[in-house]
Amino acid sequence: MKKIFLLTGLIVILASCGKNENRPIEEYVSAFLNENENVVAFGKADLKSMLDDMDYASIPKFGLILKSQVKDFEKCVNLKSSVYYALEGPFLEDGTPTTTLAFIEVKNADSLSSQLSIQGFDIEEDGDLRYFESGDVAMGMQGNLAIFISKKGEFDGKVALNDAFDRVYGNVSEGKVNQILAAKGDIVMGVSMKNLYTTSNTDLDKLSDEKKEGIMKMVDGSFIQTAISFEDGAAVIKMKNFFSPELKKHMFFKKDDGATIVSKLGTGKPVLGISLNLDLKKMQAFIDDYAANAMRDVMENLGPLQMVMASSKDGLAGILTGEMGFVMVGQPNANEGISDMNIFVGLCPAGKPLAEMAKGFLMGSMAKVDLNNKGLSAFSNAEFVPAPGQKIRVPKGCENFGKKGITGFINLEDVDMESFGLMEEEKILNVIKYVTFEMDENGATIRIQARDGKENILKQAAELMVKEFEMKISGLTL
Repeated sequence: MKKIFLLTGLIVILASCGKNENRPIEEYVSAFLNENENVVAFGKADLKSMLDDMDYASIPKFGLILKSQVKDFEKCVNLKSSVYYALEGPFLEDGTPTTTLAFIEVKNADSLSSQLSIQGFDIEEDGDLRYFESGDVAMGMQGNLAIFISKKGEFDGKVALNDAFDRVYGNVSEGKVNQILAAKGDIVMGVSMKNLYTTSNTDLDKLSDEKKEGIMKMVDGSFIQTAISFEDGAAVIKMKNFFSPELKKHMFFKKDDGATIVSKLGTGKPVLGISLNLDLKKMQAFIDDYAANAMRDVMENLGPLQMVMASSKDGLAGILTGEMGFVMVGQPNANEGISDMNIFVGLCPAGKPLAEMAKGFLMGSMAKVDLNNKGLSAFSNAEFVPAPGQKIRVPKGCENFGKKGITGFINLEDVDMESFGLMEEEKILNVIKYVTFEMDENGATIRIQARDGKENILKQAAELMVKEFEMKISGLTL
């Protein structure tokens, strides 16, 4: 019995030290991310689900081709599993990451190698690694996992792939990383605030060691999760903040369940609206501590306004209350220009001189400008000025306008989009009924509502784009 227990223990130890080439893909990715300080963003995309939502097989002319390609691809890789990705910093000036990695679950490595060879890629072998390199791209297969790497400039693909595969066989991550990887959505992304900060080259590097230590405490363990879901009649983007207690203390969003900003924006049915309700004292304190140089650069470009802002001991917080709203009312038309606008800006006593300057400027172009103890209001059309017992009629689906720190909407339901002469890719706007946006300290939600509430919004968009493409090629002479 002692020998059996000893042998069993030895097998367990060896198994834990060796490579497990049959891990679920989620564990491979989780292990790759574990304590990887280069990865700024990571996540997954459910490509098969999105293709099904698009009803790709029924797309005229293209459906049969796509169906055949997907069928061939399914023989090689598991399309029922998500494709996972990781983006490494620092991000370049054009917004692209230094390195992009994708992780795909392989069903049959031989079939995948054959498919790649047919496509013209030279497959090489290095031990149990099968791979190819082509310029700034490399792909490798090992066990039931394929890793794709794209890197700016020339690089040694075999070395990069071996490094990546070494990582995926390590210990898996814990906590928020795994929570984000398990989140539901057609596309999911997690951003590490710590890795974003440590891989960035910004003015933050000019801060004192004490300030840098303060930022590190805020960003350590802080993540932003974004999940995009394509539904029948809508696309929903939900952002969730997983912030450290130190970072949460600096959040400056306020809420107003009564949406009092609505009563300060006159009347009419708006097609667009934006509202802010912020704690500017907390925001100013954060700027003073960690972004003073950036704020100073902004101030230098304000001209005469610089003196007004400098006269306030509390900076921006001494001039504005943090409550602001803007709506466009009436129906915009490409021939007649944009619709009318109603504006409100909440003011502190020290902001009166600035408001007087703004009032004199607005008087020449607005139908009514009002300055009182609450703030500055301006209305471009007398038809939409405040009236007893009346206020703006917020469109259906946009009822949360003004209730959170930042809210907004665009209502295209009654807008004649054809009058704008949209370009081909812009005609996707014909599918949209309205868009809403709301944000507070917990995260943000963007909802894109389609005019047709029954079909998946991806299918509606695909049908529109195919129709436009058919119209384009119908006039070509072959």
